[in-house]
Amino acid sequence: MLSAAVWGWSRMNVSRIGWIGFVAGLVGSVSAQANPASALTEQEFLGEMPVVISVSRLAQRLDETPGAVTILDRDFIRMSGARDVADLLRVVPGFQTTNSFETDAPIVTYHGRVDDWANRVQVMVDGRSVYSGLLQGSAGLGLETLALADIERIEVLRGSNSAAYGARAFLGVINIVSRDPRQTFGTQAQATVGQNGVADLGGSVGWGEDSAVFRVSVDSRGDDGLRKTGSAAGSSGKSRVNRANLAGALSLGSATELSLHAGLLDIAAYRGTLIGDVGNPQRMRFMGSGYVQGEWARALSADEDLKVELSYTRIENKDSYIYQSDGPAPGTYRGIRISLDAVEQNAAASLQYIRRYSNDVRMVLGTELRSERIDSRSEFDRAGNVETDFTRIFGNLEWRIHPQWLLNAGAMLEDSNAVDATLAPRWMLNWTPLRGHTFRAGSSTAFRTPSAYENFADSAFYDINGQNRLSAVVGSGQLRPERIVARELGYLFYLAGRTLTGDVRLFDEHISDGIATTASTPTAFVNSEDYRITGGELDLVWRPHPAVRVGLSHAAAEVQINQSPNLYPTAFTTQYAVPKTSDALSLMLNLPGGYSASLIYSQAERLALMSAVGKTINIERTDVRLAKNFRLGKSKAELALTVQNLNNPYPDGDRKFYFDSRAMVTLRVEN
Repeated sequence: MLSAAVWGWSRMNVSRIGWIGFVAGLVGSVSAQANPASALTEQEFLGEMPVVISVSRLAQRLDETPGAVTILDRDFIRMSGARDVADLLRVVPGFQTTNSFETDAPIVTYHGRVDDWANRVQVMVDGRSVYSGLLQGSAGLGLETLALADIERIEVLRGSNSAAYGARAFLGVINIVSRDPRQTFGTQAQATVGQNGVADLGGSVGWGEDSAVFRVSVDSRGDDGLRKTGSAAGSSGKSRVNRANLAGALSLGSATELSLHAGLLDIAAYRGTLIGDVGNPQRMRFMGSGYVQGEWARALSADEDLKVELSYTRIENKDSYIYQSDGPAPGTYRGIRISLDAVEQNAAASLQYIRRYSNDVRMVLGTELRSERIDSRSEFDRAGNVETDFTRIFGNLEWRIHPQWLLNAGAMLEDSNAVDATLAPRWMLNWTPLRGHTFRAGSSTAFRTPSAYENFADSAFYDINGQNRLSAVVGSGQLRPERIVARELGYLFYLAGRTLTGDVRLFDEHISDGIATTASTPTAFVNSEDYRITGGELDLVWRPHPAVRVGLSHAAAEVQINQSPNLYPTAFTTQYAVPKTSDALSLMLNLPGGYSASLIYSQAERLALMSAVGKTINIERTDVRLAKNFRLGKSKAELALTVQNLNNPYPDGDRKFYFDSRAMVTLRVEN
């Protein structure tokens, strides 16, 4: 069943071998010129093991988490040369990313189709879900919440986790953690200019005292989008992302803290073609969001913690144009106004209680109420709006059965007015026979509630006289939630003195009742997909010297459709939703004289794109960055040159949209 992993790991093409050889030689050269790292005791080394919070809702060391976690820290983010979160996630095993949907918002998937929405991964920013129910549901807009300069780290759980975070954590969880305002006093500014119209500008200021600290950040990022080919040639993909965020931390006594977050996001992007496609004319589309979030945390005793979270998010989409083409009968649909305008409002409240019964037993219990309302005549013609309410109860038990054995068991009961109640359990057993070596085995069941659009869509458009109704999509209101049963075997090693960490994951994921579209007119959504994804992943980080970081990730997967492909039109894209193999290699060096350099190489084989019609592609990309740190008066400064995609242009998500090579220069100043 896991033959895909074995087969994938056995294949290395010439270019990959060449890059690995280059990296090995460069690392050896740097290490030879520098003093070797002092050997650490095992206890000292493991004491530095990262602590993550996004798996069980309990703060846990990496070797005690019930799952495979990839951590992208602040140093990696800065040295990568990436401009957004999606670009960073290319190095995470099993992830596919794209900006091709005409630059509206990035798309990130894990073991799933790179389609217009990519709705099977939960994305959280400081504990707040940024999932949007518009259309088929997506977290793409939420990925743009924070500028990279405001992010402390990104925790990526590779695997289903509905037991902790509900229906949207179907295949994985991305938790974006912002920088603590206590660590960002003073001012910071950054500017980037480059090819393809790249023009970015941002900055932040932090102030306050120990009891109350704040940070305000503003930035603007834009470029000319991706090059269009074929039927999309001549279209415009210019976009501009504008952000403003506030973060605050207040101490309300020795045992109580209050965290505040608020922000505004606006994306303006050109869409459509100049000529040749009357159903998709050139126009400007606007997407935006605003949010407020508060977290109150109190230590009730040495062994008890209580946390309350409240959040409100408003999302707006503006996109309308006149459809100039005829319908089935001449003149029938000419002049129909296509309006995709919509407003979404999400409110959530959660209560979380943590209890430590002993050094061997901890437990977290909690509940969450969430309300999602979408107002859109284009999506819900008859009703005009749809409201979905969720009630969730969750819990997770961490029990050290034996000094070498740790059990994590949890579940979430979720009820909504869209579907019947679901129970998502998970268990994981970790065995640590030696310090630094942990084996794990576990299983989970998860569900994805259909989005409001999938379940209740009544997408209709009218001509300028309000007549001649054209139905595009009609929902049945009878969809069942998607279901996944996932099994996992893993091995985490964390070697003292050798500064080598690695995580091997073997997985078997069976998805049933998968939601797909029909080929009928109007389009409908049905529970027609039944398929299994099996494979393996490797995530390796090697630090042979304090100035050197080498990362290697590899993923191999096989998708088996458990029914006739003729039963639904999306069979091909489902079959090749996950690349046959994918790899990422990263090298980051801090060099003498204040210089630093980085290289990131990634590739994916046999992947179907959005517009795939029985075809797959291979993607290959290499990014390099060279930077110099220096003093600018009393301030610290860095000047960096980044070149993205030294390889040939490649189709990014859709065959019509190509990512070319682009170079840019960034100046960053901190005071």
